[in-house]
Amino acid sequence: MNGPQPWPVRKFRDLTIIQSPDKSNIVIACDSVGGIGSKPQDTVQTPARTATHFGARVPILEVLACGALPTVIVNTLGVERDPSAVEMIDEVRSLAVELGLDPDVAVTGSTEDNVPTVATGFGVTVIGTRDGELSIGTTLPYDEIYSVGVPLSAPAHILVPGDPRMPSIAEALLLARLDGVHEILPVGSRGIDYEISELVSSAGLAATPAGPNTIDRVSTAGPSTVLLVSISPAHAASLLTIRPDLPVELVARAVQTNPQPSTNERQHHEHQPS
Repeated sequence: MNGPQPWPVRKFRDLTIIQSPDKSNIVIACDSVGGIGSKPQDTVQTPARTATHFGARVPILEVLACGALPTVIVNTLGVERDPSAVEMIDEVRSLAVELGLDPDVAVTGSTEDNVPTVATGFGVTVIGTRDGELSIGTTLPYDEIYSVGVPLSAPAHILVPGDPRMPSIAEALLLARLDGVHEILPVGSRGIDYEISELVSSAGLAATPAGPNTIDRVSTAGPSTVLLVSISPAHAASLLTIRPDLPVELVARAVQTNPQPSTNERQHHEHQPS
């Protein structure tokens, strides 16, 4: 058939991935929030800025985790621009700055100014790009898997932006750039153990539990307050350089499903930060 051809599109977990002819990737993630905010009929009352922060946090982390860099953040706000949307847009712009983006270029969206609204509703779509292959299924045998952050979720916990128990967006970006990091996976409502299984299975591997086992491994991590990081043992100590009080714990090791390690794999063995 003559004329332009559509680029291949595939799904991976909650991501939509479009691959260009030169093998670059466009990665799209989204999230939505309803009934959480400061309007009179919101089910959960919280500042609109807080709701926006955590609504945008999840898709931003999903894009970062696969090795792409967010380049555009779209906020579709089902509230009037003034006063409700003003602080919501400002929060999205702040997150763009954390990513090193120019918010005047990277942030776009719309508001609902045609009819009155009595409850908060909004969606966030994050579009990222990556030259070359994505970091999906790239965990290696004998990688150590660490939890960064602790599981937090409303209403059991009060969630506020900047809580020191979770990695910030800027810190997630630093994690992705550390030497020896092979893969990152945000933890959601199914908890750490479930996501460990997802992380290793996508690489054709299995996992063995490790570490002090002091972190809650089954509770929800809500808006991705925990990141799983698979890293070469020789580089694991660098996780402690992100922030001194950021919770970091060894939770598992990746192993082959038919464990007969090669010479190279035996050299890629146990070493953890202390």
